[in-house]
Amino acid sequence: MKGYQSWLVTATCLFSSATASPSLSKRTALDDCLSSKKVPVYTAGSKDYAQAVKPFNLRLPFKPAAAALPTTVQHVQDAVACGVANNILVTAKSGGHSYGAHGLGGEDGHLMVDMRRFNTVTADAAAHTAVVGSGGRLGNIALALYDQGKQALSHGTCPGVGVGGLTLHGGYGLSSRLHGLTLDNLLEANVVLANSSVITASATQNPDLFWALRGAGAAFGIVTSFKFKTYTAPENNIVFQYNLQPSTTDQLATMLNTLQNFTMYGHPSELNMRFFVPNQLTGVYYGNRSSFDTLMNPLLKQLNITSTSSGQVSVKSWLNTLTANSNGALKQPDVYDYHENFYAKSLMPEYLSPAAMTALADYYFTTARRITGHSWYLLIDMHGGSGSAISSVSANATSYAHRKTTFKMQFNDRIYPDTATYTPQMMSFLNGWVKAIEDASPGVQFGMYINYADTNLTKTEAHSHYWGAHYDRLVSVKGVWDPKRVFEGPQLVGS
Repeated sequence: MKGYQSWLVTATCLFSSATASPSLSKRTALDDCLSSKKVPVYTAGSKDYAQAVKPFNLRLPFKPAAAALPTTVQHVQDAVACGVANNILVTAKSGGHSYGAHGLGGEDGHLMVDMRRFNTVTADAAAHTAVVGSGGRLGNIALALYDQGKQALSHGTCPGVGVGGLTLHGGYGLSSRLHGLTLDNLLEANVVLANSSVITASATQNPDLFWALRGAGAAFGIVTSFKFKTYTAPENNIVFQYNLQPSTTDQLATMLNTLQNFTMYGHPSELNMRFFVPNQLTGVYYGNRSSFDTLMNPLLKQLNITSTSSGQVSVKSWLNTLTANSNGALKQPDVYDYHENFYAKSLMPEYLSPAAMTALADYYFTTARRITGHSWYLLIDMHGGSGSAISSVSANATSYAHRKTTFKMQFNDRIYPDTATYTPQMMSFLNGWVKAIEDASPGVQFGMYINYADTNLTKTEAHSHYWGAHYDRLVSVKGVWDPKRVFEGPQLVGS
């Protein structure tokens, strides 16, 4: 997705039982506690510290009270204990790729626990399982799994993303329609709790916590490792890209409606697609070319794609399939230093009415395509429908609240240079696009995806849009496992 990524969010400081902006004396006491327990830390003012707290989204430069770099589970336990003892909020950072800088706390004053040293991958090809450290990045995990018996895991497309936040809140990628979200493949998790104890959460051990972790996990503890279900990586996959050319509102709205109908009723699990509005349809088909052509030709005709020059179709190995759909090489360095300056929003509709489709398309032609000096995109993933493994999971099986979602929509606006200031006035572009769709959908409350965090949302709006009807149950589980609200942050459960 080179040239397309961008984000932005305005963080809101919310009340918590712990302190979001601790005093100098509390910071000193926290440092002393971490030192006495021999928890490794980044030294404030050092080059390593500056890199560790530099957000992926440069619009959100939060300053933690301290930054721990544990190498053992005991270090994580001790770090949590120090946060609790000094009444300071504790936040785990996996990849640090959060759109809302949630790995820094989403605000100033948290104890950041950087999990980057928890990055081992141990696969059992015969059992089709793997134990993965919570600080690993997706590209490195994919390579390690493949090296250990050609195993694979359903996960996102950007190789620099950390597996922790991805798993705990969703995990959609171009094998999800066939194999489910990353959180759907989670078998168990080892978790450090607010009282510094370590437990295992699974379907049979602490199942209420396991339910909450799969969709809202950042608010409940620090996961040190995941055990996933894996599958044998498929080779000879069909990777495709088609160019669409809508020139009017009606043409684009018709294309969107065609894709929605296909996703809801005719989209098999082995086909995974995404649409970069208004003119690029890409994806992967896990099958042979003959079956692909039989499936796709009627759809392409409906989309008015009739020329072979309008598309590129190739057969790729598993690792090349991943690379073709990534924003860079799979192998990731120990020091991740990729950053952007952006604002993002999302919608997770079960159904977009014809009026909503028209509003979306009309905003593109009247407003979006006239935006200059920004690198924006609207990405629509074909998320659900009758053929999706995501939709086949019971709505209440996990705390992920979007099982009935047809389209997963990311609105993204990046500015250059990275040192520029993304002003509140600039946000009106994406805010207006989402508002146009909502205004054309009276009585509809759309879901939103926390991994595309929009911190312009109030906490009430975030809770409702991210977790819907699951939120009250999540608050109840939070009261059991984190009654003192140690793992807190803007928009998280219990905030």
